[in-house]
Amino acid sequence: MTLPRSRLLYIAAVLVSGIVIGLVAMRRPDWQQFAVPPAAWPFAVSLVLDLVIGRMAAQGRAEPLTMGDRFVAVLGAGLIVTAMVALGA
Repeated sequence: MTLPRSRLLYIAAVLVSGIVIGLVAMRRPDWQQFAVPPAAWPFAVSLVLDLVIGRMAAQGRAEPLTMGDRFVAVLGAGLIVTAMVALGA
């Protein structure tokens, strides 16, 4: 089974955002005390990308995302952030 390009780009972008957020959170440990911890920030990235892809899907230019796509991307990014912060501390 092959995934359409829009779904692959979504998953890759959210996972890369997890790496970037992890690097930023490692450099600024005080950000761990925010009301929303860095491990949850990939949800915001996912929301923005989901809205863009949803609009493209409504226009017929992309395939809609599945819950599995969202689950894999957000959970993976959250685990990446958590691991980077834990190993960087």
